Order: sequence, then structure tokens, then C-alpha cells
Amino acid sequence: MADLNADYWTVEDIADHWGVTVQTVRSYRSRKRGELPEADKMFGRSPVWRPSTILAFQRPGRGARTDLKEVGPDATTAGSGDEAVDAGA
Repeated sequence: MADLNADYWTVEDIADHWGVTVQTVRSYRSRKRGELPEADKMFGRSPVWRPSTILAFQRPGRGARTDLKEVGPDATTAGSGDEAVDAGA
């Protein structure tokens, strides 16, 4: 179990806390889709995170589309879902 009192967590600690493999956490980081927060610090080439950063991070759920960007309020989208549906068509 990852030490909640540690100054920093490594990729291994995050994997242990989330119950996934180390490779999964590395993939989250390399894809840069918001599946893992930015590292709080780098020790050489090794990223580390404060435990509070990981604990506060809202992980996307299974099947979440992390590749989509949020659209601002001034953007227009077609087919907002408010249109009436003709059941007799």
C-alpha cells in the first residue's frame, strides 16, 4: 500500500493505490489525455507526485472519452438534443 505520509509518490505508488499495473500508469502519463495529473516534481527523469495531488485527482471512469476537449459556452453545436422527435416517421 502506498504510504499516505510520504512526501512524494512514484509511478509504482500510484499504481499500487489505484490497483492498476505500473505500465498502465505510465501509459496514462504518456498519452497526455488527462488520465494522470502533471507531475509535481521531477527527480532526474523520474516524475513524482504529492499524495494529496493523486488523492484529489478525479480519475476518468471506464470508457471515458479523455481525448475530447470541453467546448466553451459560445460554441454552437448542431443537434443539441432538444429537437422534437416525430414518432410517426
